[in-house]
Amino acid sequence: MEISLHGIGVSPGIVIAPALVFLKSRWEVPQYDIESPERELCRFNRAVDAAREDLTRLVRQTTEGLGKTHADIFYAHLMLLDDVAIHEEVRERLIADRKNVEHVLDGLAKRYAKAMEAVEDPRFRERTSDLMDVTDRVLGHLLHVEKPNLKSLPQPSIVVAHELSPSDTASMDMENTLGLAMDVGSATSHSAILARALEIPAVVGVQHLSSHVAPGATIIIDGSEGVVIVNAEDATIERYRGAQARFELRRATLLSATETGPSRTEDGVEILTQTNIELPIEIPHSLKVNAEGIGLYRTEFLFLNRNEVPSEEEQYEAYSAVARALRPLPVTLRTIDIGGDKLVAHLQVLHEDNPQLGWRAVRFCLARPDIFKPQLRAMLRASAHGNVRIMFPMISGVEELRDVRRVLDEVRADLDAANVPYDRDVKVGSMIEVPSAVMIADLLAKECDFFSIGTNDLIQYSLAVDRVNEKIAHLYEPAHPGVLRMISRVTTAAVARGIPCGICGEMAGDPLYTELLLGLGVTSLSMSPIVLPVIRAEIASIRMAEARQVAIDALGMSTAREVKELLHRRSEARGTVDDYLAGVGLEG
Repeated sequence: MEISLHGIGVSPGIVIAPALVFLKSRWEVPQYDIESPERELCRFNRAVDAAREDLTRLVRQTTEGLGKTHADIFYAHLMLLDDVAIHEEVRERLIADRKNVEHVLDGLAKRYAKAMEAVEDPRFRERTSDLMDVTDRVLGHLLHVEKPNLKSLPQPSIVVAHELSPSDTASMDMENTLGLAMDVGSATSHSAILARALEIPAVVGVQHLSSHVAPGATIIIDGSEGVVIVNAEDATIERYRGAQARFELRRATLLSATETGPSRTEDGVEILTQTNIELPIEIPHSLKVNAEGIGLYRTEFLFLNRNEVPSEEEQYEAYSAVARALRPLPVTLRTIDIGGDKLVAHLQVLHEDNPQLGWRAVRFCLARPDIFKPQLRAMLRASAHGNVRIMFPMISGVEELRDVRRVLDEVRADLDAANVPYDRDVKVGSMIEVPSAVMIADLLAKECDFFSIGTNDLIQYSLAVDRVNEKIAHLYEPAHPGVLRMISRVTTAAVARGIPCGICGEMAGDPLYTELLLGLGVTSLSMSPIVLPVIRAEIASIRMAEARQVAIDALGMSTAREVKELLHRRSEARGTVDDYLAGVGLEG
């Protein structure tokens, strides 16, 4: 019987292929009495040494194939492997319990994992997979069994799993991995990020999927709609084959039509179309779609999945690499937005009752100049190798903006004193994502070179909606009249001061809103590389006089439903309803 399951579409596209069900059940760990704790400790140390060799090899292979940020995950695993506290606890339990080391290690790991799972923040819970990944690697050497892996798939397949660890995804046979479908996961999981970067259709969060799929069974995944179909009937397969062909044709058409240089409306107005990135592997994809620069480089990903702060030199190398690759196009480096939904133990950013309103972003940076200044030095030094811009997140007032700029000036003075080259005209801007910043946008504009509206946070803060809370997710509404009026207020302040104003939130990559945003006065849009060709095509179909009238009409409406009805009518009138992202044209 055909079963249609729904999850979170994290990478668009359609694929129909046999399922490779990756059941990574943990081994049966024996338990028995021991006579010599010292002998067991020696066994443990040998297994740790062997695991260290595995991880060192993985670091090298991942750096060469996927970039340093992916490899940093395994640096973090190496840190876990050598954690003194864990080694000491293993030794103490061997002496106290006099049980075999496999049993002792397995018990400790499960206890730690249970404590980590109790933390409410989903990103922190995802880190339990790192702990269990390292533990399983050591246990494999202790038990002399090979850990299941996806290094070599027997045929092109859709990988179906309960979850995939960083080790699983880093060593995956990408040539034969046509799609990913998982029981758990989120848009920010390692697997989701990798799938988007490599343009592999993926759906995560499909509860109990792996228990419904037989190995080798043909399944369908639609990464645009977040749908997985198991035991598809012939008619369904034919429908999706047609949709898949239209999707691929549309993608090829969009890519071939994507010219270098600025995007232009039908009447010749230039609109910058840029990309948001967080991993080095995404740079080639940005270049392939002819992005006009990087509108948002999320630098905090250098700080995640590791046990130490990245050095200034390490950051300089990362920022310089993207600056050189995009030169002379602009690269906007956002200072670390640590905190909130990005808990990092080694930075002592601890759990808070209300993390989104807590110690995060520039608040954290101003309190930790030992971390903030090295990052700013690395950014300024990288500006000598390309068109670098620096952007501060979560600015809530003029005083806060002046405080971070004062730190930047101190770093400039240090570099001048040391005769270190950097671009002395580097542009400095503010993200507008806090309602208070909207209200004083005219004041902030006097002290910024550019604005970038972070609609994701601005929407959740202004509507009091936690966007990851499934109970109220339906209230997260970009078309809310209050949101549109805030965007209008910010762009008006930017125009009055003569500075550019872009959007780097999810609204920028949704073609439904393109005409409205242009009409509201937005001058640049930054998005995931995979959606940029669609937005460029959308821009080419727009006339600015009409876009401004759409904005006037939308600002006069009372409800989000009215706004969306208007935008759908406009899209249909231009003939730009796109099946590449939103819907796959199954009716066609």
